[in-house]
Amino acid sequence: MKYLKRLLIVACIFFILVFLYLEFGGRFVLNTDNKREITWNMRIDKKLPDNFINFYNTVYPNSMSQNSWDFYIKAFTQSNPNVNECPCRETGNRIMPTLNIQNKSPLDYFLLIRYIEQNYTQKDCLNFNFSNFDFLNNNKGIEQVSRSVFNKPAKELHPLEMGEILALYNNPRKSNRYRNPEYAKERATYFYNLYLNNLKK
Repeated sequence: MKYLKRLLIVACIFFILVFLYLEFGGRFVLNTDNKREITWNMRIDKKLPDNFINFYNTVYPNSMSQNSWDFYIKAFTQSNPNVNECPCRETGNRIMPTLNIQNKSPLDYFLLIRYIEQNYTQKDCLNFNFSNFDFLNNNKGIEQVSRSVFNKPAKELHPLEMGEILALYNNPRKSNRYRNPEYAKERATYFYNLYLNNLKK
């Protein structure tokens, strides 16, 4: 019995240390240049309009309040969690290739994502994602694609139009209204209906 208690104590200490490393390891793994690069990437003058943030958070409920821990817990408990439910995870995946880190492993990605989440909000990450995303046809960022496709700034977009933006974000080539008009309309309508259904909940 005495040995069992000792074993349990050692196991608890081990899991606590692993958790602390996963939670705060990014502060020590990332060097000063990496942290500066992250800060530089996250500095975006133009913020996403509230209408789009609200639309996104309605389509993906709690995406502005949950974090990567929630996402990975869902990954273990659900068969196919939606990657768009955690904007900072996507931000980490986009920033990692620009950092000077050798042999980038899944653990490095997780430590980076947690570091970002500890220093920025999911809203900041969403802003980074949609301000830097290449929507193709020389449209980088939501403002450019909004003016190119709808001839208006993003703050004036209607829900169905924002649904098309989300469709482009998920697959900019396949959801292009000029290449695949029927598919683009179908995907835009899908996100629009998802928005309306979640709005009623």
